[in-house]
Amino acid sequence: MPLNYPNKATIQMINYYDKNRFISKSELARLADVSPRTFSRYLQTRRHILDAMGISPKAQKLPPQAVRYICEDYCIDLPPDLQDQEALSKSPIRDIIISSWKQEQE
Repeated sequence: MPLNYPNKATIQMINYYDKNRFISKSELARLADVSPRTFSRYLQTRRHILDAMGISPKAQKLPPQAVRYICEDYCIDLPPDLQDQEALSKSPIRDIIISSWKQEQE
């Protein structure tokens, strides 16, 4: 059976995540102001989405794209020091909020 070596896209993805901060599930539970058990049950309901992202159910820390999804879905406000500014700038919810705010200002 041949060995599967990582392709260029996989290496770039690994390099991207090495430059960004992973956030633990327990930290996200604390920020959501729920118990780790409650947060774990919530994550179980999103298992199919996390599987599609390639995230193991046993992962203790989540990569930025999973954190972004969970924060938008569970309405968790990350403190600025934990925010991934690149992921934040690509958020569709952010665009809606900014355009709504601009309309209110006019």
